[in-house]
Amino acid sequence: MTPAATAIEAEVLRRGGRIPFAEYMELALYDPEHGYYSAPEPRYGRAGDFLTAPTASDWYPSVLGRLIGRLAIDGPMAVVDLAAGDGSLLEALLDHAPTKAVGDVIGIERSESMRRLAAQRLGDGISLVAGLDQLSRPEGPILIHASELYDAFPVDRVVRRGDEIMELWVEAGEAGLTWAEVPARDEVSTYFVGHGVELVDGQVAEANRGAEPFHRRLLEWAGDNAIVVVLDYGYEARRLYNPRGRAQGSLVCYRDHQLNRDPLETPGQQDITAHVNWNDLGRPAADAGWSVLGPWSLAEFLIRAGLGDLAETRGVGMEAEPTAEVMAARQEIKRLLDPEGMGSDLKVLVQATGPLTDAATRIL
Repeated sequence: MTPAATAIEAEVLRRGGRIPFAEYMELALYDPEHGYYSAPEPRYGRAGDFLTAPTASDWYPSVLGRLIGRLAIDGPMAVVDLAAGDGSLLEALLDHAPTKAVGDVIGIERSESMRRLAAQRLGDGISLVAGLDQLSRPEGPILIHASELYDAFPVDRVVRRGDEIMELWVEAGEAGLTWAEVPARDEVSTYFVGHGVELVDGQVAEANRGAEPFHRRLLEWAGDNAIVVVLDYGYEARRLYNPRGRAQGSLVCYRDHQLNRDPLETPGQQDITAHVNWNDLGRPAADAGWSVLGPWSLAEFLIRAGLGDLAETRGVGMEAEPTAEVMAARQEIKRLLDPEGMGSDLKVLVQATGPLTDAATRIL
């Protein structure tokens, strides 16, 4: 057993020996000393456990930087990256966005070790904070970017047994970490009722009860001239909880680019993720009067945002001579557009309010 697993199991015992899965997931991912995201080096990318669009290729930040340049029609935009990691996306974004289009640059990252790496990477002039509550809203228009943030929120897990919804808790004992079924708390059952979801017998599902209140606060903080770009895995509730597609839920784990479905295995040493319910982000936007674009597949978003024009500008478009460099660039683009991979699996939700709404609608 790894030191992280030993420490997390000991913490479960300290809390009474049995805790809700959301508490366990919080420990496994975010414990300041033993959590997966508290490691001293990034665990994403080709050398890590999984790839994301921003780390798979330079093309994603290039397109996003170009989009910022086209959106900044009334002066520089503040740019905020949620779950900024080691700052690699912000670094690439600043390389590609027109200098005159970018105002304040802010990275929000709860991992202290990642903030240190981001500070080394980005240097002075970039604000790096642990949470949104540590920030005052910058003046002027603002773009907020969140890549695979919401799918890493701790979730409650349930299973339907006959007429009853049972919660899956995590128990520590002589056999190590195991599952325990307890009657679902009212607040967990209410989540599914609120989305019009009725689980079938034996169906497992996740409830991300933190996503909607966080997103509501985010939109309030963003003010009246803002655009939010959310890149994540997810579906609307009616599809996410369809037992024909996800009878065992959407929760998966990643380590060394290998997928498994056992979050109790090597806690603190593997990523744990569950698909986003887009309705959790849509309701706050509707209540606040924001306009909503998408969610689109990553491939459709990149095309709408001008990937084709950018490829032509860089000399790797359809008319370019197929040199080794051109073919390598096209291969990177293909990875992002792959209909059998992240080009289809990843989705992009865009929400806008105020003057940026017209610009976003016109461009996208």
